[in-house]
Amino acid sequence: MPYEKITQISWIYDLYRLGQSGALGRQAGAVQQRILEHIVQGFEGKSGTLALIDEDVMLFDEKTLTIVAGIDIPDQAIGSSITLGQGILGWVAEHGEDLLLNGDLSADPRFCNLVRDKTSKPVSSMCWALKSEGKLIGVLSVNGKEGAPPYTGEDMAKGATVITLVSIVLDNVRLHFEQQKRIAVISRMNEEYLLAQQQIEQTQSQLLQSDKMASVGQLAAGVAHEINNPIGFVYSNLGSMEKYLKDIFGLLDVYEGAETALPEAVRAEVRSAKQQKDLAFLREDVPMLMKESRDGITRVKKIVQDLKDFSHVDAQDEWQWVDLHKGLNSTLNIVWNEIKYHAEVKKEYGEIPEVECFPSQLNQVFMNLLVNAAHAITDKGIITIRTGRQDEEVFIQIADTGKGIPEENLKRVFDPFFTTKPVGKGTGLGLSLSYGIMQKHNGRIEVQSEVGKGTTFTLWLPIKHLS
Repeated sequence: MPYEKITQISWIYDLYRLGQSGALGRQAGAVQQRILEHIVQGFEGKSGTLALIDEDVMLFDEKTLTIVAGIDIPDQAIGSSITLGQGILGWVAEHGEDLLLNGDLSADPRFCNLVRDKTSKPVSSMCWALKSEGKLIGVLSVNGKEGAPPYTGEDMAKGATVITLVSIVLDNVRLHFEQQKRIAVISRMNEEYLLAQQQIEQTQSQLLQSDKMASVGQLAAGVAHEINNPIGFVYSNLGSMEKYLKDIFGLLDVYEGAETALPEAVRAEVRSAKQQKDLAFLREDVPMLMKESRDGITRVKKIVQDLKDFSHVDAQDEWQWVDLHKGLNSTLNIVWNEIKYHAEVKKEYGEIPEVECFPSQLNQVFMNLLVNAAHAITDKGIITIRTGRQDEEVFIQIADTGKGIPEENLKRVFDPFFTTKPVGKGTGLGLSLSYGIMQKHNGRIEVQSEVGKGTTFTLWLPIKHLS
């Protein structure tokens, strides 16, 4: 009798271990299939089916059974749903009663409508309602082998004790995997929370950095405006002084022409005064001093204008058509002190049209890339600025002959706070802000680098803003 096998301690222990394997991380479906196989073998059966209540699936507002494991049944049956009351398994689930079937089902009024082949041989089957703490959790059926003695009511009753253990094992497996799902959901929610928190911190830092740059831009614009007035009148005064000196030297020429009419003693005194004051040197040096002063004040005037162009204080925060070459030149002039000790700058400007953009923001990108290029050069190198047009886009390349970026860092250069500079030398926000500005312009920024040879950043911008 099959009851002798299923009551063996080793068989029960194996069943317990199958349930524990679910807690060790196996897939629920695999564990359920192994448990069914163990039961069918224990009852010396040929086939069997395990269907569990699915709390998440409802058909016609009713709970359903889902077939989760099967032996000698069609593959497509696994995963299919059964409403309570449908078929033999549905009948057992609906009534919560165990069922023993022997002989021709066509004579059983409960199932005669399910038998399609009246000539099929009688099959012996046992079907149990699986319950845990009085609650239905599923149905398990075992079908006997052809030619074997049919199952009896005694087999059914004695097997019910083992089925109680099966119910507990299956419910433990279900609870374990539900717990694992909840843990996975909580872990995912925690990861999403941490990611969102990190993004908020990054956004706050970027906004702070942008606000600081805006404040610096306003301060620079104010200083430029204040310097403009004194530069204007100094420049004008230098022009007047140059004219006055020219008039004075002209008058001295007239006096020198009249020296021959003076008495010898007076001429000797004049010659001594001219030698003492080195008039010949003054005639040569004063025009040079005036020229150098005019060049110097012109240089200051250009720096102030570039500072105004860089901060774009006169522009509102709106899209404008801008000459990018002018922006590059003004930015280059502003950061020249960071570059001149490290690199020679080569300009390879191509023919590009004006671009619709936020000019002050693009100037910020140019500044970040130029300063980074200068910092990447250890001794002396070259920074090359190239521009050009391709279809409806323009590109700006800023290439340096510096130390380059290792391949493992290339994917991280645009991450907020990532920097290879020493502490205090960089915030790690420059390239991140630049990346955001390019996205805002519907453009992109690309980087190529080789350690020991240098780095090239390429900016691609649509000529017309895509709204």
